[in-house]
Amino acid sequence: MANNDISQKIRELRKSLKLTQSQFAKLVHLSVDRVGKIERGIGGDPTVETLENIADALKMPVEDLIYPTKKKTTHKPTRELADLIAYLQTRTPADIKFIHELAIKILEKK
Repeated sequence: MANNDISQKIRELRKSLKLTQSQFAKLVHLSVDRVGKIERGIGGDPTVETLENIADALKMPVEDLIYPTKKKTTHKPTRELADLIAYLQTRTPADIKFIHELAIKILEKK
């Protein structure tokens, strides 16, 4: 995720909580100036520690800050998916990794 995307996401999260930059800064243990720079995407990328502090303060995984939101399916898993999961549970971790990588390559070519 680009820094600008992270900046925008942090700003959106702060606003969704109806917090001012000052209130947010206190919550995440940063200066108001630093929060402003992070939200505008200036002054360098936030450190991993800063992102972890923000995520901790917002009670969310840090991955939710740095990775794009994936659309979640609302349908129930199919029988085929259940069968695949059952099959994968019988395989070694190396086999599972190989199958995962192969499936991604196949589906990306669609």
